[in-house]
Amino acid sequence: MPDADLEIELLLFDAALQIADEPTRRAFLDQTCAAHPEMRERLDELLDAHLVSDAYLSSLIKACAVTAEPSPQGSPVDVPGVFNQLGAYRLLERIGEGGCGVVYLAEQESPVRRRVALKVIRPGMDSERVIARFEMERQALAMMDHPHIAHVLDVGTTPYGRPYFAMEWVRGQKITDFCNEQKIDIRQRLELFIEVCQAIQHAHQKGVIHRDIKPSNVLVSMQDGKPQPKIIDFGIAKATDGSELAPDLTEVGGLPMGTLASMSPEQAVSGGSNVDTRGDVYSLGILLYELVCGQPAFDPAELSALGYPAALEILQHRKIPSPSAVIAGLTSADAEASAACRNSSPAKWLSSVKGDLDQVIMKCLEKDRSRRYETVNGLALDLARFLASEPVQARPPSALYRFCKFVDRNRVACVSGLLITLTVLAGFAVSTWLFLRENQARREQNRLRHEAVAARSVETQLRAHAEAREACAQAAVKLFYNQFEQADQLLAAIPTQLAPSSLEAADVYRKVGNWHRLAGRMQQAAERFTSLASSITAVDRSDIYQISGDVLPAAVATCEVGDSTRYEQVRQIALDRFGPTQNPIVAEQILKACLLRPADPPTMEKIAPLAAFLERSVEHQSKNGFRADDVSGWQCYSLALWHHRRNDPAGTLRWGTLSLKCSTDAESRVVCVRLLLAMAHHQLGESEPARRLLADAEKPISSLMNSSSGTFSGTPDLWEDWVSAHVLLKEALQKINE
Repeated sequence: MPDADLEIELLLFDAALQIADEPTRRAFLDQTCAAHPEMRERLDELLDAHLVSDAYLSSLIKACAVTAEPSPQGSPVDVPGVFNQLGAYRLLERIGEGGCGVVYLAEQESPVRRRVALKVIRPGMDSERVIARFEMERQALAMMDHPHIAHVLDVGTTPYGRPYFAMEWVRGQKITDFCNEQKIDIRQRLELFIEVCQAIQHAHQKGVIHRDIKPSNVLVSMQDGKPQPKIIDFGIAKATDGSELAPDLTEVGGLPMGTLASMSPEQAVSGGSNVDTRGDVYSLGILLYELVCGQPAFDPAELSALGYPAALEILQHRKIPSPSAVIAGLTSADAEASAACRNSSPAKWLSSVKGDLDQVIMKCLEKDRSRRYETVNGLALDLARFLASEPVQARPPSALYRFCKFVDRNRVACVSGLLITLTVLAGFAVSTWLFLRENQARREQNRLRHEAVAARSVETQLRAHAEAREACAQAAVKLFYNQFEQADQLLAAIPTQLAPSSLEAADVYRKVGNWHRLAGRMQQAAERFTSLASSITAVDRSDIYQISGDVLPAAVATCEVGDSTRYEQVRQIALDRFGPTQNPIVAEQILKACLLRPADPPTMEKIAPLAAFLERSVEHQSKNGFRADDVSGWQCYSLALWHHRRNDPAGTLRWGTLSLKCSTDAESRVVCVRLLLAMAHHQLGESEPARRLLADAEKPISSLMNSSSGTFSGTPDLWEDWVSAHVLLKEALQKINE
């Protein structure tokens, strides 16, 4: 048999070995050996023999790696045609094969102990051309010095003269499998892919084209919590300058070496002799296509089954659908599953791919290589622009560009149309100018009208404030002569929001309010005390209890008469004015005023800092020796009231009990505390103590209250506390007796 025919037969044998599926392998041999039945028969015999010997070889190597003991002289076990020791390397198991070589996992024993990937020419594949191709891969890898390209560690030959080299063992997965299992999103996939591009660009700068970029040749592993890609298998690499690595070693008989599904059209047509760096750009585009949309651009099984001529026709002429079109065509279940692998939803996945990323990928996959990216670095830069939300160069010509080309083809018609358009635009411009002038004049009139209305409103407000101050001054004069009724008539005409901000006005409202209260006119008293609270808090910003004490009458009076609108107004005045207080007595008074009625959640949030401050203050006193005086008693009562409004019966009982341990000179406080304790016991389901405490509290209130006037006898200074007790009594009766 001529050497050339033998070499073709060996290469066809090698190509058939790469096809794992038996029917596909036989279809490939039927296609390629149609005119050479003798060659087909020999290839079938070789394949059958190889499968038997290959299984024997793998089992023998594994057995040697596990059970074999070195001889006393340290020489390895050696079987003719098979080995388990190459120099400093002990073979452990076969982990793959590619090109013309078999890859083993080996352990280097000296000068350092480590595991490596060791690639050896397969038995029967040691012709001059095959050895030259293997030597080319060894040289190509030795030229590389990049963290994402597997490093060559050593080179040598087997005892039978077959070359081998040891390279970095990459513990990784195919990039597509890794991304899917780790559920890496589109952005992270692109960032990982850019690192792959940088490694391929490094190879190009060293004068080497990979020519077999595919998912299985890009392995990814996690290092320090970050994905790290490694490019392997430069077995069919071609030197870009053609000087050191022979370009004709990657094809034989017109059949290209490599993976058809990832191969550029020009590589498939020429067998590899007419390939430049743009072929790797195409293969990178195929890889990026699968990373993005989850499906390969071409089905490898389909290409293998069709045979080389039909597969070549597909590579040259079949239009590849855009990634977004593939995603949009998925079924709902497939779209959900694929989107989940990308840590996304189907809609978000499609949105991130459609548009610029589509354009970048399809530019890589142009059949005409002159329309692809000139360099891998150009592809990486465009992906970086996409990630930075910048315009990408892969976008097609703009509408302005197409318009300029149209004008070049139709100069006369365009000039005529331009003149007509300019005439129309001139008339439109004049009409628009007149219209705008009219609109501007109308807007100016409206502005002046609004300013006049605003000025009148300000004038009205100033007049109202002036009239309120005048009425309040006249009321002060009336009070000087004890003419309370006339003074009240003057104050009744002043809305609460217009109450003058002065100490004199506050004194007038205080006196008239007390006059109504003593006469049993609680509704009118509530109105005057509300104006008092508005006036005094606006004029005096002091953080003292004398000021906050003027808010309490308004709160209890409005609660007593059930005027919820005015009570909410008083509560907001109190919180706005004394919310940031640092005076414990002020905090106690404001809490008593603001918690007589239940509050909505936003109001409770505004009250919370006051309660927290008072609680810290009381606990600080306790650490320094708690004073069981009346002031501390009222502070504990206010905290009990706070916990009552928070529906916290345990907190209510704690602070209420502590209040009762203080001085009991203020009977009104004792009554208020008993009512809170009664409601707390009722809330806990303890009916007997609840009713007993309610009865104990109700007696003094009934005895002191004048049923006809609604006023309380006794010390006038304590009337607010007795009214507070009456408000709480009504609440307790409703809850406990319901």
